[in-house]
Amino acid sequence: MSNKRPSAFFAAVLAITALLADVSPCLATTDYAIETGQECSVCHISSSGGGGLTQAGEFYSEDPENWTAPAGPAKKTPVYLRVGHLIILYAHFFFGIIWVGTILYVHLVLKPKYALGGLPRSELRLAWLSMPMLGVTGVLLTVWRLQLAPGLFATMFGKLLMAKIVIFLLMMSSATFVTLYVGPRLKALAAHHGSGSDISGKNRFTPEELEDYDGIGESRALIAAMDRVYDVSSSPMWKDGKHAGRHKAGQDLTGYLDGAPHGPEVLDRYEKVGQFVKVPAKVPAVVRIFTVNAYFNLIGCFLIVLILALWRW
Repeated sequence: MSNKRPSAFFAAVLAITALLADVSPCLATTDYAIETGQECSVCHISSSGGGGLTQAGEFYSEDPENWTAPAGPAKKTPVYLRVGHLIILYAHFFFGIIWVGTILYVHLVLKPKYALGGLPRSELRLAWLSMPMLGVTGVLLTVWRLQLAPGLFATMFGKLLMAKIVIFLLMMSSATFVTLYVGPRLKALAAHHGSGSDISGKNRFTPEELEDYDGIGESRALIAAMDRVYDVSSSPMWKDGKHAGRHKAGQDLTGYLDGAPHGPEVLDRYEKVGQFVKVPAKVPAVVRIFTVNAYFNLIGCFLIVLILALWRW
């Protein structure tokens, strides 16, 4: 058994060596940059040597043996420009994290329904703080890249950058539309439904209408059972719109009666205020528009992260 392990190890080493030997060499090092008298930015989009390749870098990658360094003196970037570039890049990443993080938080934690009563101010502030900063820093970084690599958009890095810019502009247009057009209409729609404190003149309740009477705050606590709607607001058993810590007001509780420790006759203690009409709720057009825009922005986030992953670091 002990003899097989070394042989397996050496076999693995030989296999990896064979794979590496079969790869065409196209690796440039710091020593090569010094030898040619050129900075890393001649072949790389980033002046530090990372990121995608310029046109010259792509030529080197395709045919390193016949590649020659560009003629002319090496370009030296002043220190103050390097520091400025670092600060702008840091700000771009920082506000990008805030922007994408806010979108993911709203979708994955709060869910889009969270904003159907009107767009939350805290998320709006974060979005409109981060988006302009992303735009300004993005323009400055793109100008910087173009100075280092005049043929930027002919490279794969540049094409992905262009796709990222287009996605960002579409997402910013969507956010503007939602803020100026959809948001006020969502707020008006929520106000139209009311606070759930008044039931005068109503004797029929749809599932959507019943949800407004959840017993929270000034809202009355109504429940539906066996196609009837009961007002349980005065009951200490329904404090803050909850019963036994599980059942919530504003819902049809017919299905829970079979498992309850009491029978349906206990509902006779409460005032019957109307009939429960099980009709499918009609989703307002503004809610559908908001939902589409919300998921459009979520997909945009995923695409931007994909572009970042496709960039050659």
